[in-house]
Amino acid sequence: MLYQQRGGTQMSAWPISLETDRLVLRPWRETDAEALFRYASDPEVGPACGWEPHASIEDSLTSLRDILMVPETYAITIKPSDEAVGTISLMATSKDPSLSPAEREVGFWLGRPFWGNGYTPEATREVLRHGFLDLGLSVIWCGYYEGNEKSARAQEKIGFRPHHVDEGSVDHRGVERREHVSRITREEWVTALAADPGDENTISHQQAEAVRIVDALPLVAYVRSGGQTGADRGGLDAARACAVPICGWCPPGGLSEDYPEPPGLLTEYPELVEGTASGYVERTAWNVRDSHATLIIAPDGIPPRGGTEMTRIFAEQFGRPVMVVSGPDEASAILDWLRGVGRGLTLNVAGPSRIQVSRNLRDNARRCPCRA
Repeated sequence: MLYQQRGGTQMSAWPISLETDRLVLRPWRETDAEALFRYASDPEVGPACGWEPHASIEDSLTSLRDILMVPETYAITIKPSDEAVGTISLMATSKDPSLSPAEREVGFWLGRPFWGNGYTPEATREVLRHGFLDLGLSVIWCGYYEGNEKSARAQEKIGFRPHHVDEGSVDHRGVERREHVSRITREEWVTALAADPGDENTISHQQAEAVRIVDALPLVAYVRSGGQTGADRGGLDAARACAVPICGWCPPGGLSEDYPEPPGLLTEYPELVEGTASGYVERTAWNVRDSHATLIIAPDGIPPRGGTEMTRIFAEQFGRPVMVVSGPDEASAILDWLRGVGRGLTLNVAGPSRIQVSRNLRDNARRCPCRA
């Protein structure tokens, strides 16, 4: 048959069925009475939604005839079964007579054995699509009674936004309860769909776009260092040779072994930023903190109780990946490690303050993996 929405805004054929990846939403039938009783008799289901648990199959059959077997009220079935395990409806609510003809309320419940599988959000998203696109609705409302946290979480996942609280709502049993009312507009739904699409063509297009973006990223986007002589400065020089931007925290005044007076190493490396604390501890911590990973170049190993050991400790404390190598001859291993961390990385380079390390890095700068 054909039915017309209140106000004559849209015509739609009934009965119809809606389908998602895992579900079929179909009209209720009298033959569903046994399945309806199986799940609607659960005392954990009905009272949370404001109605008494079904006491008999006859109760369920009456509910089918008087409430459920109407347009835009669907039995939720899980593929490939045709058993009704819950319901979802798009109602012209009588709670608020001020609603326009293009506004509806969605209501739903699901049998307890099927909780926790994402079926309710999946069904509701399809009903929203149907309501906004097929029926031309402008606003869809939803609500839950105080204490029904499962429904609250489901509505939040779907994109409903809190609107108001009805302190004196009366449920189907005649009990006065506190009801939280939320809604989603067509414009909000369209925006959310663009950010989190459900159709396969859009998903495939966005996934392909994401792959292109990631593939276009350099392996290392920035090299970070404190600029001390040795490995620190060698890393900055190697990055410049590879045309990779540099950055880093340094002590106030650009302090380093060979630049004891301000502006210090900032004369040679103006990209660095002065920290607030004197000495090297703060800038060591901040450079580790503000990087995706730390590469320690220590030709003779990490000296105990020094700045390089402090770097390794900070990396562990901040939860940052750290690799210790002896020099550029391990470029292949460094490359494999970096690929395992990700792309578009900010790499912190550190190590003992030895001039020879810096020279070796400069000599081998072209072997750096930054652009791989």
